[in-house]
Amino acid sequence: MSINSEATEHTPLISSDNPESDESGSKSDKIQLFSCISVALSMMTGVGIFIFPNMVLQHVESGGASLVVWAIAGVVALLAGLCYSELSIALPGSGGELVYIQKVFGKAPANLFLLTSAFVKYPAITIIMTRTSFTYLMRCFTDFSFEVPPYQFVLSLAGIVIVVITCLMACYSTRLCTLTINALNLCKLAGILLILSFAVYVAITAPDKHEITERFSFKNTATNIPTILLSLFGAVASYEGWNCLNLVAGEVHNPQRTMPLAITIATCAAIVFYISCNVAYLTVLPLDVMKESTAVALDLGRLALGQTGQILLSVCVVASCLATVLGLVLCNSRLLQRAALDGQVPEFIKFTLIRTSTPIISILLHGFISSIFALITSLDALTTIVIIVSWLFYMLCFTAQLVLRFRDRLKPSFRVPTLIPMVLILFSLVLMVSPALSSVGKYRSFFTVTVILLAILTPISIISTLPSLRTSGNKLVQTSERLTRFIESSGSFS
Repeated sequence: MSINSEATEHTPLISSDNPESDESGSKSDKIQLFSCISVALSMMTGVGIFIFPNMVLQHVESGGASLVVWAIAGVVALLAGLCYSELSIALPGSGGELVYIQKVFGKAPANLFLLTSAFVKYPAITIIMTRTSFTYLMRCFTDFSFEVPPYQFVLSLAGIVIVVITCLMACYSTRLCTLTINALNLCKLAGILLILSFAVYVAITAPDKHEITERFSFKNTATNIPTILLSLFGAVASYEGWNCLNLVAGEVHNPQRTMPLAITIATCAAIVFYISCNVAYLTVLPLDVMKESTAVALDLGRLALGQTGQILLSVCVVASCLATVLGLVLCNSRLLQRAALDGQVPEFIKFTLIRTSTPIISILLHGFISSIFALITSLDALTTIVIIVSWLFYMLCFTAQLVLRFRDRLKPSFRVPTLIPMVLILFSLVLMVSPALSSVGKYRSFFTVTVILLAILTPISIISTLPSLRTSGNKLVQTSERLTRFIESSGSFS
């Protein structure tokens, strides 16, 4: 996601049961404040700025209101990050949501979080990235719309092809993937600098400054509450990554000070960054063009510098998206491997190819699941699914924060006002149900699909905690054991 869902956000979920173990090791081995700020900022400033500005504008209808929405989403990310900072201090160690949910609500909800992340959230984000990269690539050569049914098949097929290629790269070499990610991520920074530069150029050379000023007004702002809430989906998705430090909280030096300070600095910087980029879009693009654009950064480049600007920004966006896809393949495959080791999914998924030391079976499983999601060509649908499943578990963590305060009487050195997690719980609920309240039928359908996915995974997460599932007489266990022994017998896996 962010959708910023970048590679380092999803490190292996390992928790420290002993708070004192977090103090072991030299100070140089710990993650310092500057590194924490860098990690959090890089996670929040992903490719969302290339994808969602038009989605926000479509719902609020005015440029001024869209900037307010981006600011509100940033404040929400800041408050949520501070709540997570308190949780990381109250429950020391790495692991993030998995640790907090399991501590307060038990193993079944923690399993549901793990399975939902592995089988729904990250595959959906993967396809958002493939869809965006292919759209930007093709828009360099043609103006056809991917909303037309014949081209939706092309979009799905392209998503599957990109997923297959990235999975093959991950199977061949993890080092190759990480080097490629590092190289491609430089293009994200280049794209952002180009956007801001083009906007300055247009602002200086534009003959009609009054027209540009009008785009920032609140004229014709939407007043329908569910519609305004839907406008938050794109902005909130772009800020995804404010929780990434909790996954490595056990490795942070002086977390009582570093965690809240790093989150505050990184989130404030991200707010400035996103608002600046949206100001750049509004400076260059007329509102009608921006609302209908499927590749807003590309259109900005075209209007600023013609074909040259279009190609430059398209290359930057495609490279940034592909870096995220590679990161998701690496990280979700490890998450699936972790789930296999913990018994949430069949044991044979844990195997690593000896020659390359890559978890090839979990990589292929991620590719298969993502290919299924590639059949969903609607960006709105994929974003809705990601937001609902993400904020369901964020809400559980905010609730866990209150439980730890009032039931367990934990008093960490850093605490936010009690009103903040209570407001965030309410915000989470409203955000999750807003598609069901929308007057637009497709959003109600997206909500229904997400509920069905959760309904399928919930009993699986409960069953996976039952001791009877692990008995040798269970047919599912017997089948899994046979497949496990067959893979072991090949001698190529460990």
